[in-house]
Formats: sequence, structure tokens, C-alpha cells
Amino acid sequence: MNTTQVAQYESESSDEETQEKHTNVIGKAKRRRESKFWIEEATYNHSSEVEALIKDDWSKHYVNYTERGRKVYYRCNKKKRRGPQCPANMCLLYHADTDQVTCYKTENGHAHDGDEIRGVSGKVKQVVVELYSDGVTKPKQIMRALEARKMKTPTYGQLNSYLVHLRKKKYGSHQISLGELEQWCQANESIPTNEDTAFVVSYEIKYDDEDDEDDEDVEDYQGSRFRIFISSLRLLNITLLSSHINADATYKLVWQGFPVLVVGTTDLKKSFHPFGLSICSNEKTKDFEFIFKSIQLGLVNTNKGLFKPTALVSDAADAIKNGFRKVFDHPYDEIMCWAHMKRKVNNRVCHIDAKCLAKEILEDIEMLQLSNSKDLFQLASSLFLKKWKNLKQKNQSVLNFLDYFQKEWLESNDGWYEGVQLYVPSTNNALEATNRTIKDDGTFRERHTLSRFLQISSDIVNNWSKERDPSSINAKLFATEPDIPLSLWTLSYQWAKSTKDVICVSNDSSEAFYIPARDLTSITQADLTRYKKKKWTSFNLLKKLFDIWCMEMKKSEEWTNARCNCPAFLKNYICKHIVGMAIRLKRCKPPPAAKAVPVGEKRKR
Repeated sequence: MNTTQVAQYESESSDEETQEKHTNVIGKAKRRRESKFWIEEATYNHSSEVEALIKDDWSKHYVNYTERGRKVYYRCNKKKRRGPQCPANMCLLYHADTDQVTCYKTENGHAHDGDEIRGVSGKVKQVVVELYSDGVTKPKQIMRALEARKMKTPTYGQLNSYLVHLRKKKYGSHQISLGELEQWCQANESIPTNEDTAFVVSYEIKYDDEDDEDDEDVEDYQGSRFRIFISSLRLLNITLLSSHINADATYKLVWQGFPVLVVGTTDLKKSFHPFGLSICSNEKTKDFEFIFKSIQLGLVNTNKGLFKPTALVSDAADAIKNGFRKVFDHPYDEIMCWAHMKRKVNNRVCHIDAKCLAKEILEDIEMLQLSNSKDLFQLASSLFLKKWKNLKQKNQSVLNFLDYFQKEWLESNDGWYEGVQLYVPSTNNALEATNRTIKDDGTFRERHTLSRFLQISSDIVNNWSKERDPSSINAKLFATEPDIPLSLWTLSYQWAKSTKDVICVSNDSSEAFYIPARDLTSITQADLTRYKKKKWTSFNLLKKLFDIWCMEMKKSEEWTNARCNCPAFLKNYICKHIVGMAIRLKRCKPPPAAKAVPVGEKRKR
């Protein structure tokens, strides 16, 4: 192996030559500033008259104060601030002794192309603002829209910088303290005269050094806490038409991870109508207690009577149920959302070894859900447990599931069947759909900081309220009667023309019609007697209950107020049996379009 010494580095030029070059560069950098010759353009009587001169072509450069007055110098905005400048300049002299303003311009004209624009032009900014208001908020989406309109598209960095400025101008700063949050609530808590204007009905802000009295959830809280409920007069008035409350919490709206609590009700068209929304630091019992109290407080402050709901529809969260119980002490029904319950049961029934048994158990649970009264549900539940606990071949996985099902869904949360309360939905799907609408239309699937979401939530409440204005073209009015679409008229007309034998039992006040279900055409006397006694010894015999439907029609009321125990009526508050029987009895006439579909065929969409 050969070892050699690496030579030291030697520069090709000497130190004296390098120093001389550096001195020449410094000398070149110190150039003499060119003199500017100003020409008086015009004199204006007021400063507002010269604002039109500035527009987007000029930007403020510097200011000088002289004996004649204040001089504001402007540079051409079509060149970058750093780098070679345009020789054209403008100066505005604000006279010290009068309100007059004199405009001066340099004798040198613009030394660039007229189309050259620095940054985002004014026309592009205007289009970006319009697109942002219409929900096009992402830079790439905006750039595609500008290209489609054949406008000069700014760079990604320029557009992103302008969007930051636009968000700050529209929503304010992205940071907010508890003190600023309290100031915002105080500034928006006065009751407006406009029914659609959003306002803060109630708020609570707890700082670190303050204790929350009687709060069993205080260990779960860390740091400061806040609760804000926002609504409008029109939304609060919906409580006067409602008999139940739907409540739920949704996430992925606030960047800090705070939940948004939404409460409202549904009408007889199964449409959701919100009372308002609440932004809280958590979703514990105290938070839901606050939102229910805020509804009552809003009604009291607007001189309305207290709200007394007869049912609560939720996902059986303990925080919702406990908060509701602390505010409303009168009797009510707790309805567990059937969709949530079914998903949880599916997650447990899949652990059963035999898949055929798991499928049959799910079918029996779905039949349990169609119970139209509490007595029938309790009877059917006992027969269901008896059937599956007395299998000939013992299956431990089935027994484990039955223990879970009995404790969770027959003892703790048993309000998931259809007949808990009439005209109240068995699911919270309408509220869940509203949560999705908030994310799609309210925030455009973007998480906002708390300071900006306050303004967004006010806009959401304002839009909810305007949609329910009776003078609006597509007003979402609270329906007090179920809707009968043309498809139901067609189905009812075809049912009325069928050869089914219907048994009528009449008394002084009402008429009860016993109707054979599905493809059955008649009912025997023995089946009718067994149906009335409701005494079954096994779950399989209980299924015979669904061979007969009973419809009751009051003689003193309209036929639309009739009731039926079929699943369609329990879910939609109207069914083909009620409409079809009214057609049979000549109490109503179907529209001509309902007769245009041949018997046995469904109306196409």
C-alpha cells in the first residue's frame, strides 16, 4: 500500500486581487438615486374623490410630513416591491390648511407591459371570493375554476396566501382565549327582533380556578371549560309544535376536537327540525343538561311556555339520558335508536359459532322490534329467550350472546321497538342526516378553529331558520299530518280493489278493521279469537300475530287520523290499509294518476 501527502489548497488569484474585486463590487452597488420630476395632475376638494385613483394599480410606498401638508407616495403595483421598480410614481398631497388633495405624477410613464400584474389581480380576487362563498374552498379547485373561466391563474403559493387573508377577514383570528370567547357571547346574547337572526341563548365559561358545583364529571375535565348554545326565535318556537326531543353529538367540525351537540325534533313527515346547536368542551352529563336547560331558558326569555317532551330519542348514551332526566322531571319514554342498536348487536352476534343460528337470531330480533306495544314486547322477549335458551344442542356462544342481549337490550335499554310511543321515530337517522349536512354544506368538510367556527355556527343556525320561513319558496314547514305520495295512493288503490275479506267490529265511537296480512285473503274465526287473546306459548306461534293487522278508525275524526298496527304505519304514520279502507268506504277519492298503473305493478320513479 502506497501512502502520499495531500497538497494544501492554493487559490489561483492572490488576496490583493480578491480585495480589489470586492471593492469594485461595493463601488458599483453605491449608485446615485435618480431624480424624479413631478407634474401636478389635479386638485380635489375631498379625500374620498381620490380613492378611485388608487384602486389596484398603486400601493403605498412611504409618507413624508411637510409644512404644506402630508405627502403619501405610491409605487406601481405591477412590479414587485423588491427588485427593479417601475419609474412611474404617484404622490398625494393632503393640504394642511384645507381639505383639498393634490395629485402629482412623475413625468416618466410605465416601463412594463400593461398586462403585467403583481400578485393576484383584483378581478381574480373577486372571483375567488365568490367561489369561496359558494363552497369552493380548496386552492386546486379554485385554480381549476379559474382555468375554466379562462382567467389568469395565480401560482399555488399566491392563491394560498390570499386564502389565508380571506379566511382571517371573514372569520377573524384563528386563536381565541376564554376571555375573548366570553366577550363574543356577551356581544351576541341580546334577543334580536328578526326571527331568523342567530343569538347566544345561554353560555357557561369555567376558568381553571373556578369549581363546577355538583359536577360528577369534574374528574374527566382538565383545564378550562365552556358551553355555548346558539339558536333563533323561529327555531325555539318549533318546541311549541313538538312532543319529543332528538339529541346527539357530532365531531370533526372544530379543529381543536370539541364536540358539537345538536337537538331538535321530527314532524309527521319524519323531517328533522333543529332547536339549535351547542359548542361544548366535552359531551358529559353537565353538557347535555346545559343544552336542555338552555331550551327552557330561551322559551322563558321569549315569553313562551316551558317545553314538556314526552320522549327522548338518542343512542342511549348515559350522558344524554342523565342530562335529560335532570331537566325534565315529568314521565317520559326513552327511545333507543334502532339503527345504533342493530349495529351493536351485529358486532356481537358474529361471535356465535353457527352462522345459521346467528342469522335466525337476527331475524327474531327484527321481529321483536316490530312490537306495537309494551305488553307485546315483554311477552315476545320472554318467548325469545325461552326459545334460544332451550335449544336441544347447547351452544355456549349462543348463551353468552343471550346474557349480553338480556342485560343490555332488555333490562338497561329496552326502548328500541316500534311501539314505544306513537308518532315518534324509532331511529335517530333524521338527526344523523342533519349532522352530515352540517359537514357538507356548513363547513364543506373542513375543520375550523373554534374562533372561526363560532361565526360558521351562527350562519348555520341562521340558514336553518330561514329555511323554515313560511314565505320562503322551498320552506321546510313543520308537518302536522303525514304525507301521502302518489306511490302510496297507487298502492292503496290497488289494495282497495283486491279481494281480501276484511272483518269490521263496530261500536258507538269507532270501527276496528281486521285485515289479512301479506298474501292471505281471509281470516278464520279461530285465528281472530287467538289474535284478540294474545296468549302464545312459543315464539314461533307468536309469529302468527303478523298474519293479521288491526286498523282502528274513529267515527268523529277524519280518516287520516286512523291508526294501524302494521310496520308501515308505525314507521311512516300512514299505510295502504288506512288509505285503501278510506277508498273502499268512499270517504276519499284517489287521484286519477293513481289508477293509471295496472294492478300488480309498482309505480316507476
